[in-house]
Amino acid sequence: MVTRQDAPDPGSADRSQPDYTFDFCGGHTALDFTNTVSNRGEEHFNTYGDLVAWAEQRGVVAKADAAKLKKAAAAHPDAARRAFAKALELRRALSSVFHSRASGKMPSPDDLARVNRFVAAIYRDARLIASGDRLLFDTPAFPASLERLLVPVVRAAVDLLTGDRATLVGACADDTCGWLFLDTTRNRTRRWCVMKECGNRSKVRRFRERAH
Repeated sequence: MVTRQDAPDPGSADRSQPDYTFDFCGGHTALDFTNTVSNRGEEHFNTYGDLVAWAEQRGVVAKADAAKLKKAAAAHPDAARRAFAKALELRRALSSVFHSRASGKMPSPDDLARVNRFVAAIYRDARLIASGDRLLFDTPAFPASLERLLVPVVRAAVDLLTGDRATLVGACADDTCGWLFLDTTRNRTRRWCVMKECGNRSKVRRFRERAH
């Protein structure tokens, strides 16, 4: 776990945990983005390099684009710090909104306003463009190039929140976790983000409580 004493520079293009593999049990880009704080409280977004690594592993950016982003971050660490701070701001806002939906409530006006700042920035210049025999919905990247990997996250969040699957957003039943997931089970019976971790941990805790 990264502590304050050895906290890396958030504008660094390097990863803070080079061997860590992100978990995508949320089953959706926007939910997996919120789940980058460990279900045991460990932060996995500590540097801009961590953000790029997540985006590459999740398929949000291609390997070549990830390399370009890291190169740009190394050349412009102040811009990388600003982009990293915006990513954390977006994650906090989305987490609040999706947890409200998971509990069957509407998000608060303040939480929606936080998300809408990102929505307005991305969709302001949105347009339909011709691509072969198809029309595509194009949302240009943020003017700041280091923030462009946030665009597909916001688009995914908008699609989920405004679509039929918004009611499928669930939160892990382990109250020490807080991870989100898309419950695609037939009868909406999914309770845990990862059964072998949170599910088993909860079973052990209940067993010990009964034993005492």
